[in-house]
Amino acid sequence: MTADKHRNGAGGRWPALFPFITLRQERSGALLFNPFMAVEEELDPLGALVAGMCDGTRTVEGILGACRASGLSTREARRRFDETVAVLNRAGALQFVARRARGRPRPAPSIPEGSDAALSAPKSVVWDVTYACNLACPHCLTSSGVRAAAELDTAGALALVDALAEARVLYLSLTGGEPFMRKDIIRILGHIAETGMRVDIATNGFSLPPSIIRALRRLPVFQVQVSIDGIGRTHDEFRGRDHAFANSCATLRRLKDEGISTSISTTATARNIGQLGEIIDLAVELGCDGYKAIPFIPAGRGKSSARSLELGKRGSLRLCRALTDASRRLAGTINVSTDPTYTFLLEPPAAPAEQDGMMVCSAGYDTLSVGADGTAYPCPFLHDFPLGNVLEKSVFELWHGSAVLHDLRTLEKDAMTGPCRTCEYAPGQCRGGCRASAWLDCGSLRGSDPLCFKALLRTGRGPKGRASGRTPPRRRARA
Repeated sequence: MTADKHRNGAGGRWPALFPFITLRQERSGALLFNPFMAVEEELDPLGALVAGMCDGTRTVEGILGACRASGLSTREARRRFDETVAVLNRAGALQFVARRARGRPRPAPSIPEGSDAALSAPKSVVWDVTYACNLACPHCLTSSGVRAAAELDTAGALALVDALAEARVLYLSLTGGEPFMRKDIIRILGHIAETGMRVDIATNGFSLPPSIIRALRRLPVFQVQVSIDGIGRTHDEFRGRDHAFANSCATLRRLKDEGISTSISTTATARNIGQLGEIIDLAVELGCDGYKAIPFIPAGRGKSSARSLELGKRGSLRLCRALTDASRRLAGTINVSTDPTYTFLLEPPAAPAEQDGMMVCSAGYDTLSVGADGTAYPCPFLHDFPLGNVLEKSVFELWHGSAVLHDLRTLEKDAMTGPCRTCEYAPGQCRGGCRASAWLDCGSLRGSDPLCFKALLRTGRGPKGRASGRTPPRRRARA
């Protein structure tokens, strides 16, 4: 569609991004995000300039004039304008308003000079909204059970949401504890809905009243994730409550009946690794949209259960093969995530020529964790490294001013210890795996991830199973 058509369009003359669209300044230009479509678009500096001027205060002619003022010819200005509009339309971001807007959105802060952050702010935040829980699972990374004395009240929780929105966080995951044990959780979710963040919520599904499920239907909660760690009695025994499995399955069915997107997540342990296939089949049977399994990492209460729950390298390889096979077998039916595994090792590609570079995971790179009292951490598993409280310092200050995040972002291959330092696949195919897993295993953020099973494949001691030729993104720590 040409600029002339935009000028004469029936919708009006003032292009404007929809209010729910996030546009944030980045080193490369800008990042545009539509939470309803989960679409991210990267814009170069000129595209960022054009998108930023689509605020309802300028006509198309005014935007073209600003492009010409930047040194472009009339023809080039129109071409670049149309290209940017095409991107905005693809992202469902652009409207044309009939009346000039009265004001402009407050511009995003620029990245400070000297900052080593690749992004202006975290893309994703995992927020433990409470440590209250109606279960007491042995693997719980937050040792939840009782509400923390310093847990944010309603006003504090809403202020935290505002702080994350001000930083232009894209994805917000609510977890705990059991988030639905907060009496104000629907109010908090309603407030998040006004910010443009894409929100999902993790629950154990043990007790979700019909009133809560009906309220969720009216809110833009994009997915409810229910934890299932075994079939039948295996899940009940792991969760320490009779009927836990039946209740969780019933919750998933009721959510599905209300039209709410659901997924199942499993913490893969030595106890349940043999049931992963059955759990994935259950997710399909219950109409879930997604499934993920993350390997057990001995944080929180899990430290005291490490000996009986840890997968080790052999279990990690078994997990990788199970997820890879299910992802291929069920493609088009359910999204089975393979992110937490070293999938590329099943059929290793040729080692890249470049052997130097940064060894980073998502902790502090594109993700932050926030505790129930507002304290920020690099990731949900790295609570040994508090960064400061989000209500006392801005997300922007914490993100760009933390010494711990600096260390994580600037970790080079030759500074690693263990096999990572000489691995031919680092950092081309792998950037060292999970820093939290390394820290909790050996007490160093520079250590090698104990869940890497490369050595097993070389010695031929790994469990048998089919491999896949898929090469996934580099492994990063996930909540």
